[in-house]
Amino acid sequence: MAQSTTPYDPMAKPVLVGGLLVLGATVFVLVSNLFTTIDRNSTKGLNDPANLENSLITEDLKRIGVVKTVDKSIAPVARTGEQVYQSLCTNCHATGTLGAPKIDSKSDWEPRIAQGLKGLLEAATNGKNQMPAKGGDPTLTEQELTDTILYMTSKADIELAQADSAAAPAAAAAQAAPAQAAPAPAQAAAPAAQATATEATPAPAQAAAPATPEAAPAQAAAPAAPEATPAQASAATDLVEGEKVYKSLCFSCHDVGVSGSPKLTDKAAWEPRIATGMEALYASTMNGKNLMPPRGGNPALTDAQLKAAVDYMVSQVK
Repeated sequence: MAQSTTPYDPMAKPVLVGGLLVLGATVFVLVSNLFTTIDRNSTKGLNDPANLENSLITEDLKRIGVVKTVDKSIAPVARTGEQVYQSLCTNCHATGTLGAPKIDSKSDWEPRIAQGLKGLLEAATNGKNQMPAKGGDPTLTEQELTDTILYMTSKADIELAQADSAAAPAAAAAQAAPAQAAPAPAQAAAPAAQATATEATPAPAQAAAPATPEAAPAQAAAPAAPEATPAQASAATDLVEGEKVYKSLCFSCHDVGVSGSPKLTDKAAWEPRIATGMEALYASTMNGKNLMPPRGGNPALTDAQLKAAVDYMVSQVK
């Protein structure tokens, strides 16, 4: 039996090697193109979703302000009178706007210093006419207001502290005068009564007489003792204080009847209110009623000042 043999082909190996090389080159080109395409179409950089998300988070966490802490154990530095004037009062008092006394006008200040430093301080604290309470700066302390008043009056060549201290003894003497004068009628009547008793001693029958000419002076002098003077003086003082409160605060509504408030001199508008009693009027003023705020909008007013203001307004229609 004859064996079959494969004929030897010298080109077989070169063709095989060439085919493998071509296949390898093709695979290399394909893989290279793949990586190039991925790299060119990559979203890395500014358009990378991860980077965009991080930038949004950073923007959300960005601080929007700065908070400064203050050590409250350190007391604030008090402002001088000149500093307060320059920062707050100069707009009106430098030119006399809205009737404010000019800082260097002695004639403007003289009628005002008659009320003394205490009166000026009260007006500056609670406000007066067109001037708001504390000049519009509620942080001002009493000492700062006092220093400001002394500074402005000193510019008008007025030593307010000295004038105020000089006026105090005069006011005290004026207040003491009625008290000293009050006992005078009784003292004057005493000698007359003693004289009458002396004259009547020798004659018991005359002592029993219901009325004698000698006793008439004593009887006439007795009613002259002014027992109601202290109460009347207190009432007058309250009305003066009430008028001050009215002119500094209440006038803005009650002068013209704003929002249904009774006008100061409108008797018909006040009669039904007075009929409710003074205590009811006081309560309405302290607690507020309708569009009127409690205490007229000035919580610094005391109960006595509010009652005095009500008494003053009621007195204008009686």
